[in-house]
Amino acid sequence: MRLILKNRTKILFAETFERMIKTTPIDKIRIVDLCKKCNTIPQTFYYHFHDKYELIAWIFLRDFSRTYDADTPEYSISSIVDNLTNMNKLRSFYQKTYTDDSQNSINQYIQKFNLETAKIAVETVFKTSLSRKQLYEIKYHSYGTMGLFKEWLDDDTFISITDLATFQYDHTPEFLKIAYQNFSFKDTKFVK
Repeated sequence: MRLILKNRTKILFAETFERMIKTTPIDKIRIVDLCKKCNTIPQTFYYHFHDKYELIAWIFLRDFSRTYDADTPEYSISSIVDNLTNMNKLRSFYQKTYTDDSQNSINQYIQKFNLETAKIAVETVFKTSLSRKQLYEIKYHSYGTMGLFKEWLDDDTFISITDLATFQYDHTPEFLKIAYQNFSFKDTKFVK
């Protein structure tokens, strides 16, 4: 029951933040104003999130989990297309969150998430620690993927969702493909 209440509170903050960002630039959204709109106090917000960027990252993860928290793992062009299609529905939100390049920008949180999830998937599936080479391959893949994602968001590239998903899948290191195809994100802390 506690987890359900915790998630409801996070969802309330997320939905309110998503409404606020439609009319207010990200750097002008203050936690105290967000809390007033949620009829709560800042301490409640800080119980769940370190700052607004961690809230944005949680929104990204919530959307990610809609595709990847199935009981049967699937990492394929199709699943990447599904994820990008869902994100495209909220394109305006994602564009606005990526306009901020401050010290705690969303990109840092997403890169951290990408590294942590890849590490857990690889170590769980292969039952061994991540090698230094694998870590660098994951970082290289993550930075490239997120760079292309941002260009796609900003319409700086004329690539379709399917072409972007295909490119991302084709350039995923083989060991990472295997890990993602055999690891269920459903029970991880990332999708809760």
